Amino acid sequence: MNGDDRGEGENPIAAAAMARHVEAIRRCSVDHDYAYDSAGLLDEKLRFMAAHCSMVLDVGQSTRDRFNLFEQGKIETTNVNLDHRPADIIDDICAPSRLQYGKYDGVVCLSVLEHVYDPFAAIAQIHNLLQPGGYLLLHLPFLFRYHAPRDLTFTDGYRFSRDGIAWLLRDFSEVRLYSIRGPYSSIFNLHKFWKKHIEHRFGMSPARWVDRIGLRLFRRPGSDLQVSGYYAWARK
Repeated sequence: MNGDDRGEGENPIAAAAMARHVEAIRRCSVDHDYAYDSAGLLDEKLRFMAAHCSMVLDVGQSTRDRFNLFEQGKIETTNVNLDHRPADIIDDICAPSRLQYGKYDGVVCLSVLEHVYDPFAAIAQIHNLLQPGGYLLLHLPFLFRYHAPRDLTFTDGYRFSRDGIAWLLRDFSEVRLYSIRGPYSSIFNLHKFWKKHIEHRFGMSPARWVDRIGLRLFRRPGSDLQVSGYYAWARK
């Protein structure tokens, strides 16, 4: 083979992988209706799980403010350590040894996977833990500030765009993303002051106003995907 011929043509393995990624993105819809109402979205999805799931796993105890939505015995919690809140099962979601595969028809994992050492392994394990047809409610940040403590009691390693979450959840049969904030309020929210002193005091109205003005003045292709993060609702 002539040296000049090396690298010519398409690598079929790479082309197949890229095609699979693009297909995962195309079937991953994005809903902006709850961009300024995360509490409403969480109530809707967790109430659905409480009504339709026989056993739900809460990874990282992220539903602790809404435990009362579930009947006793219908939700279990897991955490990698005690973290000052006793969990039902102490285990590593990236490589579990105590959690039971196929036991759950609902898994909630909110603001956890950016802190684990291998989010791809964690999602593969969550997929194994779910029964066929089971539901996953996930949250991941995208444009968000670094928020690990200096002593690294926990780390902060990952951010995911729409495209990244689509690939992360490629083995799920249904995937719907719900955006959080918009392109300009997400910039403000990179600073802790905005969430702590503006949104905590006035709610999400200032974020909605900032995005409305910004999009009117500076709209550009892809701006609808420039968000703080996403909730994902997926089905195995």
